[in-house]
Amino acid sequence: MSEKPDSAGDRRRPGFKISLGRLIDDFIVLSTGQFLAKVFGFLAFAWLARILTVADYGAVETAVGMAAIGAVAIELGTGSVGVRRIAQKESSPSAVLGAVISARLMLAVAIAPVLGLAYAVLTARSMPDALFWLFAASLLAFPFNHNWFFQSQEKMAAAGFGQTLKMGAFLLAIHFLAPESNGVLQVGVAEIISVSAMAIWYSALAFRELRPQRPVYSLAGGVATLRESGPLGGSAVVNTASQYVPLVIVAALSTPAETAEFGASQRLIVSLITFSFVYYFNLYPLLARRFVDDTEGLKEVVAASVRVTAWVGVFVAAMLWAAAPLIMRIVFGKEFAGAGPEFSVLAWVGALTLASGNARWLLVAAHRQASLFWAQCAGAATIFVLCALLTPTMGGTGASIACALGAAVLWLVAHLRTKGLPVRAPLADNIPAAIVATATIAALTIMNAGPVERAAVAFAAVAGGMVLDRRFRASVRVLARAKSGG
Repeated sequence: MSEKPDSAGDRRRPGFKISLGRLIDDFIVLSTGQFLAKVFGFLAFAWLARILTVADYGAVETAVGMAAIGAVAIELGTGSVGVRRIAQKESSPSAVLGAVISARLMLAVAIAPVLGLAYAVLTARSMPDALFWLFAASLLAFPFNHNWFFQSQEKMAAAGFGQTLKMGAFLLAIHFLAPESNGVLQVGVAEIISVSAMAIWYSALAFRELRPQRPVYSLAGGVATLRESGPLGGSAVVNTASQYVPLVIVAALSTPAETAEFGASQRLIVSLITFSFVYYFNLYPLLARRFVDDTEGLKEVVAASVRVTAWVGVFVAAMLWAAAPLIMRIVFGKEFAGAGPEFSVLAWVGALTLASGNARWLLVAAHRQASLFWAQCAGAATIFVLCALLTPTMGGTGASIACALGAAVLWLVAHLRTKGLPVRAPLADNIPAAIVATATIAALTIMNAGPVERAAVAFAAVAGGMVLDRRFRASVRVLARAKSGG
């Protein structure tokens, strides 16, 4: 008797694959993409700084800043609204995608020319107008940045690759366009090429994901999306202001040296805080989905997230705090070794931002965008007022303290605004990490040792606490299986 042929499923053999659980795997994928994008960006701008004149490079940085402001304004929280609608099954993916594209196109058509004109007027006679118009034109491709759509589909590799592709394309474009010989306007052309590459990538993948359906474009749908996303967009604008206004205050109220040291410290910390966003970008679809269909499961995930983010934030902040002068000297050169105090304080802004994300993203999942906006406003107001008070006497260190206290106020207000929700982030789960952090700071403050020895002590103290905390290990396991159905 002949044997029955194996089915297709029986013929497949599992390949060798190491998995830490889907949530952690996705975070690694997103972090890798973000890291590569930052490497490409660093290489591109380091090269531009060397091949362009100081005036032309300043014009490029100004144009990039303009585009960053435009991107935040065009996004206006629409991506987070789209993810929530899809995760909570309010509308079909095709309808939500069409509504978000429609909303962003309306904003892009209005914002791009206004920004281009404003910057051209403000920099008249000092920078080339055409450069700003090229960067403004690149904003018209932003509505097709569909990273949020693939976030909602739990396809993090596709979601994260877009930014890597954009910065890689930008690096290649400036190499072949040769702005050092063909003029600084070629940098604007490179920006259009890179943003278009990202838009084409996401559009092609979305077409494949939705077929045979198509995005449903609608003016009414776009307006409704903007009406809902407005407070989230306001939160993003306030958050951006809270990062960059302190530097302006330091520049106005302190010395150029203090401004440089604070600016360098803040640039590095803001880059590291990106990975906090990556973590919650990965976690948010799960929060939004469980908020409506599995409250008990959501409680378990949020409690685990609080425990893990508390320990990870303290670990990273303690290491950065302990070795701050050495880190600044290695990254920015020996002239910036004096920025150690600013960087050591700002390191704790990263820990506070990571910890507060649990409450902030619960507010988004619960459709409480206005609450998040007011929490961001409270944090920003604290930063601005304290910066103005502390900077004249303490310089960049005072501004750093203001930023840390503002981050703490943001966390407190965001947590208070979650009152009444079926799930809240348990603050008590932060206590073990906070105790170890306080003890480590106290010990290292009175300890007369070099940065390497201080970092070793910080590592031993915090890592030891993580190992001894059984609930931390259990929380890691909860997060590891959160997307895996285990």
